[in-house]
Amino acid sequence: MISVIILGSRPRSLERCLASIAASTPPGPIETLVVVDERAAAARSAVEAWAGRLAGLRVLSARALRVGAARNLAIAQARGRWLCFLDDDVVVPPDYFATLADKAASHPEADAIGGPNLTPPDSGVFERAVGRLLSSWFGAWRMRRRATGHPHDAWVDERSLILCNLALRAGRLERESLAFDERLERNEENLLLEELRARGARLLHAPGLWVYHERRSTLPAFARQCYRSGVGRARMTFLLPGSLRPAYLLPLAPALALAAGGPWAAAYLAAVVLNAAWCALGDERPFAVFARLCALFPVGHLSNAAGLAAGTLQAAFDRQPHEDRARYADA
Repeated sequence: MISVIILGSRPRSLERCLASIAASTPPGPIETLVVVDERAAAARSAVEAWAGRLAGLRVLSARALRVGAARNLAIAQARGRWLCFLDDDVVVPPDYFATLADKAASHPEADAIGGPNLTPPDSGVFERAVGRLLSSWFGAWRMRRRATGHPHDAWVDERSLILCNLALRAGRLERESLAFDERLERNEENLLLEELRARGARLLHAPGLWVYHERRSTLPAFARQCYRSGVGRARMTFLLPGSLRPAYLLPLAPALALAAGGPWAAAYLAAVVLNAAWCALGDERPFAVFARLCALFPVGHLSNAAGLAAGTLQAAFDRQPHEDRARYADA
């Protein structure tokens, strides 16, 4: 009893995602709910092309909703016991849903199950470089498990899970009256997962439950992704201060080192070069990947640090009434 929920905005990627769901081996999902902005005609057409070929396919129209609100719209109409969230630029392997059903049966105490998102094998050089950054300690610290996976099934916190490959037990959300925070543009799943853990829920990372996830293909797109992640982390921390961990502040260190200049900046840039060389090993074009990582590491660190600063300022000047944050303070 699995309901798939997707926010659809990229037609070509969405077509590949739906094709992979349609090709999955039994037991497949009972329904696939795709939320599409009513102004996105191309995305709607991409979904409607699968009508009659993908069981339980439904298009939900929305207009200018934030991502949390769009997902909550789908949750309210989903019928499955498990809500499986996929990004529209994800491709699932044929046994994905069989693996999810097996993990849910093997771990009945789990309220959330997720796994790694891997770089597609046909990715270009830049995308492979982004994938290697996301899999590295220097680029992602503990969050690298979202891209590499743990060696075995493991009970985790939100640092090892990501919304492009995440299933939540619908009954637990309903019982706790929880949903995605509709004010956040990023990190809405991280906040929800931390809320679940605060209420005694258990989160499972299953490395066998993997997907292929497209990487950003340009430096500006990657910078925007890192910046928005920083903003989301800062605003999430404002709502739930107990979720802050020192590792989330690490991107501030490169910014301070470069600002200080001299030996501090030299030490950071040396670390960039060494980690870029290490991460490029094994690629079919190591020198090309190395060159891109030499730019990606500092851009990622500095963009995330800028997002943390911007998100902190936004939260500090937020006029939101105190009572709206009561449930986070209680957690």
